Amino acid sequence: SYSVTRTWTATDDSGNTATASQTITVQDVTSPLIAAMPAASTIDCPAVPVFETATATDECGSNFALTFNDVTTPGACAGSYSVTRTWTATDDCGNTSTASQTIAVQDVSAPVIAALPAASTIDCPAVPVFETATATDECGSNFTLTFNDVTTPGACAGSYSVTRTWTATDDCGNTSTASQMITVQDVTAPVIVALPAASTIDCPAVPVFETATATDECGSNFALTFNDVTTSGACAGSYSVT
Repeated sequence: SYSVTRTWTATDDSGNTATASQTITVQDVTSPLIAAMPAASTIDCPAVPVFETATATDECGSNFALTFNDVTTPGACAGSYSVTRTWTATDDCGNTSTASQTIAVQDVSAPVIAALPAASTIDCPAVPVFETATATDECGSNFTLTFNDVTTPGACAGSYSVTRTWTATDDCGNTSTASQMITVQDVTAPVIVALPAASTIDCPAVPVFETATATDECGSNFALTFNDVTTSGACAGSYSVT
């Protein structure tokens, strides 16, 4: 920004002079020109935005400064957001121009559930005790951990398996699952309540036995049957029955 004054001087042969002037002022109303910035783009977290450094030119040759300002717009979860970097070029005459670049960060990564114990087998009447799952989210999003149990019956009430499946869901709807299975086996026989001790009676009385009862600590159904074995004694009236 400057002005130029041109002064004409007319001088005749006698040395007489006259002058006349013309002034032209040049003003700088043209802003610096910022080179084109990259188009809007999308990256996946946990990557973070990396912006191009703006460059500019000023056709009037003025000095200029390049500064930037970032504006972050949150998304549905911590790992989802966009950042717009706006560059401003300002010359010494106060002319400005701007150019922006936007980078969106999307969260397409599910939380990672830590490894759960391998499948295992226990003996009834013990009942399955599962580990509590833990998880991490590399994008820093909040997440919930829920579980669902599925029981598969075995051959008897005391024999079955339970599979617990954990689901981790972050605020952006990404999910992952992990399961642990515990099998319960019934290797315990029913327990027959103690029967009367061996005894002796006199004929012609005949043996009268107690009716046995039993319990099964695994809760399985069971059947009670009996078999008699007679052992002869010294005569027809002498014998034993087990």
